[in-house]
Amino acid sequence: MRTEQTRQVVEKYFSSLENGDLDSALALLAPDVEFDLPRDEWNSVIPYLGQHRGVDAVRKAFAVRAETTEVLDYALRGLRADGDTAFATIYTRAAHTRTGTEFEILDSHEMVVDDSGRIARWKVYFDPNGEIAAFTSDADERLIAASWKGDRETVSEVLRFGADVDHRDPESGLTALMIAAGRADAPLTDLLVARGADVLTADSGAGATALHKACQGGSLDVVRSLVEAGAFVDAVAPTTGHTPLMDALWYKFPEVAKYLLDAGAGLNLSTHYGFSLKEHFAYELNVNTVGKDRLLLAEKYLNERIASDDERAAAQWLMTAVTAGDVGSVRELLANGAEADEVFPIVGGFNDGHTPLLVAARDGHTEIARLLLDAGADVNATEPTFGAVPLHKAVYNGHVELTRTIAGWPGVNLDFQGATNGYTPLHDALWHGYEECARAVVDAGARLDLVGHDGKTPLDLAAEVFGDHPLTALIRAKS
Repeated sequence: MRTEQTRQVVEKYFSSLENGDLDSALALLAPDVEFDLPRDEWNSVIPYLGQHRGVDAVRKAFAVRAETTEVLDYALRGLRADGDTAFATIYTRAAHTRTGTEFEILDSHEMVVDDSGRIARWKVYFDPNGEIAAFTSDADERLIAASWKGDRETVSEVLRFGADVDHRDPESGLTALMIAAGRADAPLTDLLVARGADVLTADSGAGATALHKACQGGSLDVVRSLVEAGAFVDAVAPTTGHTPLMDALWYKFPEVAKYLLDAGAGLNLSTHYGFSLKEHFAYELNVNTVGKDRLLLAEKYLNERIASDDERAAAQWLMTAVTAGDVGSVRELLANGAEADEVFPIVGGFNDGHTPLLVAARDGHTEIARLLLDAGADVNATEPTFGAVPLHKAVYNGHVELTRTIAGWPGVNLDFQGATNGYTPLHDALWHGYEECARAVVDAGARLDLVGHDGKTPLDLAAEVFGDHPLTALIRAKS
């Protein structure tokens, strides 16, 4: 008898829901009914999930669901009762009201009917993934819309729901980070950077980076955040040839320009329409009538940087001696306390950003390199253009004795992969056909399994360059 009563109550309850008669359904619930839906991190996505206590709370949960979900099909697929407990299987096909995305759910309901014939406890079990996917299917679009509005709360929410932080606005080709940077929105920029937004990628229209957009927006805080996150100070837009510094000058933001100048932005770069940076700036000075005071301040900063570069370059006696191959002067300067790892300023020359050891390795000054290493020079120093270390420089130019010296130096990284092509020093030695340099690096213990950006291992290059050769056989035997 009790089992039959339970079955009838539950069957009537779901029949009322299927017919859209919510009031009749709720009348079958006990006043203090306990209604439990899955409760986890997705409650913020599907707002009616969780625990509900009392008929009013259940009614509210149904109201929230009605706001977010359009039920297209609802049916009782199975029902079994045992004493005061019933187990029902419900099929639902619905669509999320905002996204329009449809989903299906087959859920299981455990319901306990009390002595008065009302449902006192109701627990639902189901896989929410389909519904979550429907609720979040527009996350990428919402990310872009929220970024344009500066709505950090929504940006944070949709990123938590799985939005692609690097999704592009289909109209402008901008990522959310580019939008935030262009709008000079420092807090949103920081949020996106913290969530892994790509600071290096370029927009699909002009090829400009987020740092270019930040120089248009004029926020020093945004520019600083992007540079500290690894943005290239000298990124070049492929359509114009503009660097971020050129844009900072163009849009008349002198303090942004000063920051980039202090960060080492290059001064001897040119636009793709024939202007050098200095000519570009001179043109801006000539054609602007509004905000000229800001341009003049930027000119002051620019001239100070030029003077500073000239002074720094002139003061680098050690680099001058290394470049000239003057062993005696190098020895004397080091003995008098010259900084072995001084870095040459970015002036648009072959030594830009190099330490003396990098230059010595490149130019084949073996004795000078030993003096620098003995003085504590960093054997793994990198230069900014190709991301190469001294050992790359030595093998690339075929300096055998110098290669042996550096490859055997304590702490050397034999397997450093350059940023430009992913080649190790061994790759470079093989690529350029320097057999003895390659042997020296192999003998020093270089790894043979590393792959360049072209997918080639040292063995691939050895076979390609040397063919059927003892060096190729050696590398194959050691691989």
